[in-house]
Amino acid sequence: MMTTTPHLITESNISTAWARAFLHAHDGADDALVVAIRGFDEDLPAQNALISSELDTQLSKHEIPRIDQTALTIVPYEKWLREGKISIEQLTEWYIKSMLPRLKARCVKNRHGTYFERLVSYTGTRVKDGLEERRTVNQLTYVTDFWKKKVSGANHSRPRQSALQLALFDPAKDDTGSALCGFPCLQQISFTYHEAGSLEVTAYYPTQYLFDRAYGNYLGLCQLGHVVAHSLGVKLTRFTCFTARPEVGKKVPDRAFIDLLRRYVAENSMGTSL
Repeated sequence: MMTTTPHLITESNISTAWARAFLHAHDGADDALVVAIRGFDEDLPAQNALISSELDTQLSKHEIPRIDQTALTIVPYEKWLREGKISIEQLTEWYIKSMLPRLKARCVKNRHGTYFERLVSYTGTRVKDGLEERRTVNQLTYVTDFWKKKVSGANHSRPRQSALQLALFDPAKDDTGSALCGFPCLQQISFTYHEAGSLEVTAYYPTQYLFDRAYGNYLGLCQLGHVVAHSLGVKLTRFTCFTARPEVGKKVPDRAFIDLLRRYVAENSMGTSL
């Protein structure tokens, strides 16, 4: 039996982290991949404008959603910024009433829902007093309210980290038996912390297309972290993404773009990998 070791990439820049992750998959590796973004001082990790722009060009050439379009499935970040960093409750109300119907009408791929919908309107049942009760849960407000309640309590303690979990995969809806299923690839998000005033985002994908989706996923998850951190009055400090089985994707970018990535990584990478 062949034994492989999960591959760890640590960078402070989203573009560099993504470029290394893509090249890792492109060069034939299929072992588990961990991308860790650390050491950034702003609200979001930095990006390289040339790499993101050239990637968007490649994606558009293959009729694949651009980086910002993929990120939008995780959180409507630009809307949040334009509206002056509104509350999660206000963002949820706008999204469910105005944005989600348009997304579902625009593209059949959204008929099963979007990630942000699952985050703010997750439906399920529980048994209470012997009766089944249907519930719709805004997971983001639950987590932030739980955090704030603990911090403002008599002991001023931080919340139990095992409670800071967000579910995306729903077996009742998603176990369809289909050979291919485009949604949801993202299974779970969790929030953690180390030092006071910090927030960390961790995401888990059973599989992920590194060319088609990964850059937009990394960006969207960091943007989600900023939205939540702002609500809590803390700072996003770390992002980690686990992919059990990374794949290049349905299409492959041009050779010239791959060569550009190799030069860029050689000149800019922190070089931390295992």
